[in-house]
Amino acid sequence: MVRPPTESPQNKLSILFEELQKILESDEFDDGLRKYLHESNPDYLRKIEKCKKDLLKEDHGIVVAGETSAGKSTLINKLLQKRIFKGRNKESTSTICKIRNSEDIKIITELLNGETEIIPLQCSIETEIGEKILRDTLKRLTDMTSSKDSKDFRSVDVGFPIPFLKGNTIIVDTPGIGGSGEVSKKVMEYLPYAVSFIFVVDVGSAGGMQNDRLPEILRSIIELQLEDEMPCFDPREVIFITNKWDTIARDGDSDEDSSDEDQEEKTWIELKQDIKNIWPSVKEENIFKMNLKHMNARTVASAKEFENFQHSLKRIIKGNENIRLLHHIRFLDELLKNMAKGINFGLALSKRCVEEQKALTNKHQAKIKDLKRKWKEGERKLLDDIQKIIKNEAHRVLNYMSTDVGKETILNPPEQKSLTEIRYIPILFSKEIRKRIEMYVQGVLH
Repeated sequence: MVRPPTESPQNKLSILFEELQKILESDEFDDGLRKYLHESNPDYLRKIEKCKKDLLKEDHGIVVAGETSAGKSTLINKLLQKRIFKGRNKESTSTICKIRNSEDIKIITELLNGETEIIPLQCSIETEIGEKILRDTLKRLTDMTSSKDSKDFRSVDVGFPIPFLKGNTIIVDTPGIGGSGEVSKKVMEYLPYAVSFIFVVDVGSAGGMQNDRLPEILRSIIELQLEDEMPCFDPREVIFITNKWDTIARDGDSDEDSSDEDQEEKTWIELKQDIKNIWPSVKEENIFKMNLKHMNARTVASAKEFENFQHSLKRIIKGNENIRLLHHIRFLDELLKNMAKGINFGLALSKRCVEEQKALTNKHQAKIKDLKRKWKEGERKLLDDIQKIIKNEAHRVLNYMSTDVGKETILNPPEQKSLTEIRYIPILFSKEIRKRIEMYVQGVLH
């Protein structure tokens, strides 16, 4: 894996961890100090190694996963507003496909042996011809039905202008869960690189949870978290897209005395509960109900859900912009503080003469002071960046609140009674409006 650019914050922080590791592994760092750190920060050397490794993961991958034909390709096409991927009813995608914002239109393939190849595409993605060129090229590289060579790729990286993908955030299209063992292995191997997930659930297939396939990948994610392989992943930000609700009305096993609407509502309630059971951290507002393939002007509810999903996704993308730096800086800060405490504690118990104690203290404190100085410099830069992000987010929220869609969403959220149905008493009505605005602001802050 290629290290980020030398001057990048990730690389600077990684170098700090390397310098700290040398100190901790040196003979000058005595056993008493090691014992103190093992108590305050268990497995600190292993965690430093994991921090260094995680900082090399420059991309912030939002993984789109789900069973074969659940609607992943349709979802990604609608997000990109381009027909780049072609959905199929049978397993066809054989590799991981990374989609990133890029000024140039190009594809980078990585073989299983690590070799890479850049494929520049001389076309305009804004034209149907350019779109088709990109689509056909991706099909040739990722579709098992088009080329057996696609199985030899570890990943296919496609870049073209995608404004909503900020910073290093990428969308990752994965082969369908429950496919061949070789394909499923590629999905599992990529999981540690993800910072967030979007699971597409086909409600037309036994309620969307058939054969225990989706729970299997969710359990794998939990195991990776327990092993500290996904330190920057927030389980509360997982998104579930429940798709193909039109199949409930067509194929539902409803009784003669119940309507299609009753059957759909029953399935919706049961499915949400199933999702909460297998992923307790999920936020209810991150569970969406759509008909992706047949979404049009007449399917107002589904289009509204897709709009809400886009808002949630953009919020998650924004929140993950500096997630790795923030997480590892907190760990470094804690470890340096405990090192200082351990040094003072160890010296207090030492039988060395005063001169030796003073010399050893100065030596360790000089190293720690130098590390803290470097860390403070990075922290100030990061805090400045965070302030800019906060200001930009505040402007975005204000602009959104000024739009008709924003006013409607904020003042009449789905879980609240419409303002038109509330009796108009000036003082109470004013309080209700303020309360709804505060609810929206709190939602943005969280």
